[in-house]
Amino acid sequence: MAKAAPRAIGDRMPDQCRRFDGAAQNLLELFAMMFAEINHHSYAYRIHRQQSGLPLLLLLHGFMGDQRVFDHLLDGLADFCNPVTIDLLGHGQSSKSDDPGDYREEQQVADIRTFIRRLSTDMDVDDGRFLHGYSMGGRLALKIALADPALVGGLILESTNCGIPDERQRSRRRQTDEQRARDITTDLDRFLTHWQQLPLFASPETNNKEQLHRKYRAIQRGQSPEALAASLRGFGTGSMRPCCDELPSLNRPVLLMAGTNDEKYRQINRRLEQRLPAARFSTLKAGHRVHLDNPDKFITEIKSFLLL
Repeated sequence: MAKAAPRAIGDRMPDQCRRFDGAAQNLLELFAMMFAEINHHSYAYRIHRQQSGLPLLLLLHGFMGDQRVFDHLLDGLADFCNPVTIDLLGHGQSSKSDDPGDYREEQQVADIRTFIRRLSTDMDVDDGRFLHGYSMGGRLALKIALADPALVGGLILESTNCGIPDERQRSRRRQTDEQRARDITTDLDRFLTHWQQLPLFASPETNNKEQLHRKYRAIQRGQSPEALAASLRGFGTGSMRPCCDELPSLNRPVLLMAGTNDEKYRQINRRLEQRLPAARFSTLKAGHRVHLDNPDKFITEIKSFLLL
């Protein structure tokens, strides 16, 4: 039986998409990308399964990515949950403002909270809402959960930090982010060449992954340099208000993941595990991008977490 086609948030589902036959599946492909208008911003998203009784999992990508970076995970995830992917502000097919103020954490947190509430209503989900976030997306997911704990049943934080508590270090990071923003708008290809060579992204799991890595690089090259620069200035790690002291108040299950080759984030996540009341930290054979480097184990970890 073909899956029921999801509808755009706030829109009626086309009558044809209500059919449960091959034609409905074809229409599902045609209407797969949907858009939500929130606070004068347009967010592109996809609902990849809509099955009652299964938890909802919203995946938030990292800086310079978009929802396509999760494509290779969706078949596996759809076996046990309703995966939803979204292009965050300034990325993919969502709105691309060049104003850093549009990317400040308060704005993005408010937008995604609104999106989740509308999505829950349209998908008829009262509980069982989980957020996954990678890197920048993880920082945003953490902020959402702290701002509205009742909205989130649990968190999956991949290569994520809680900000930089030390003001002097945060100031230095803002300077680094500003230089990176200038480099992006000057020559994105040159910036990406340097970015991809950072030790942070070194992976021990390269066999049979080259096609995924090529797709990842193509996704990054296709982003808007002006929007990326604004995103970095508005919600880079140096601009984000640190929330490390708030972590003990988050009484929600949290799965933390980092790669074996990513010593910096393994140390960060050990500290997060100590401060979060209901956290479990898992180290997978990978670099910074665990979802890319070790997708099978990544899916297994998420399945175990969601089905506890």
